[in-house]
Amino acid sequence: MKAITYHGPEDFRLESVPDPVLKADTDALVRVSRSAICGSDLHLWHGGMPIPETGFAVGHEFIGVVEDVGRAVQGVRRGDRVLASCTAGCGTCASCRAELWSGCAVTAAGGGNVFGFSSGLPGGQAEAVRVPFADTNLFKIPSNISDEQALFLTDILPTGYMGAEWAEVGPGDVVVVFGCGPVGAFAQRCAQLRGAARVIAVDLDEGRLTRARERGCEAVNPAREDLSAHVLAATGGRGADAVIEAVGRPELLVKALELARAGGRIAAIGVIAQPVELPFLLVFLKNLTIRSGLVNPQRFVPRLLPLIEAGRIDPTEIITHRLPLADAVRGYRIFASHAENVLKVVLQP
Repeated sequence: MKAITYHGPEDFRLESVPDPVLKADTDALVRVSRSAICGSDLHLWHGGMPIPETGFAVGHEFIGVVEDVGRAVQGVRRGDRVLASCTAGCGTCASCRAELWSGCAVTAAGGGNVFGFSSGLPGGQAEAVRVPFADTNLFKIPSNISDEQALFLTDILPTGYMGAEWAEVGPGDVVVVFGCGPVGAFAQRCAQLRGAARVIAVDLDEGRLTRARERGCEAVNPAREDLSAHVLAATGGRGADAVIEAVGRPELLVKALELARAGGRIAAIGVIAQPVELPFLLVFLKNLTIRSGLVNPQRFVPRLLPLIEAGRIDPTEIITHRLPLADAVRGYRIFASHAENVLKVVLQP
């Protein structure tokens, strides 16, 4: 089969790789119908996550149709349309029982907890994927939801909602969201769903700021406007009730501490791959709460699917590019350089 494979920074290739096979009775094989390029994939592309091995298929956002299942699989069967959680758990270990499937010791020992970052758990920018512990990591897609509406339930929509939940966004809150990329866009939407009175979207990309305004946010380019002054004016001098960092930059997490009011809540959902020096005295004196971690879509998919079905949120709003899998490397170049007013690239085998 064809897949997009990792060979080092900015060296992804369309190659022929062996077809996946069932390795355990709890496995399923999924024929991929849609996948997407995630901001986390760009850490591989840019070299921010150096990985010694090469040749494995990348990508952790994918949906498809079940092609085969192991004898122990009960939740899905051949022909079912399914979406896969980007983080894979066994479903029965202590971490999984605590709803931390991303921390599963069983899948970690088997080669990885996240699809597309190792040969132990090859990714979904491919024609087919083996999904371990299918009953835990696959979800049926209702017939009234399209492939593209379901696709982002694999990672970034749950991540955005997790950010709003961890920041304890509630009715009347003023919320600052750093980043108007795909995850930031969903964090903004989910903050609105949870009742935020004002969502201040922060980015340097004017095209993305325009989209944020269209979704009802106040848009601030900190290169052109004093962000701190804007937040103070919006809050009567108190500071933001909640701040969500959805970019993955250490300096933005530090800025979040400054913008939050006393007793404010901060969610860091961007992947920060560099060391962070926090002015912890500020955290202490302001009684701030900071939460961060890897998403567990298994927890959020059952809560977000009904919102999509009811038309409360349309995940397809972020799609700007649809490309065949054969053009995925071009899609990476476009996404990495913010070219062509890109926001989200969807791939079809």
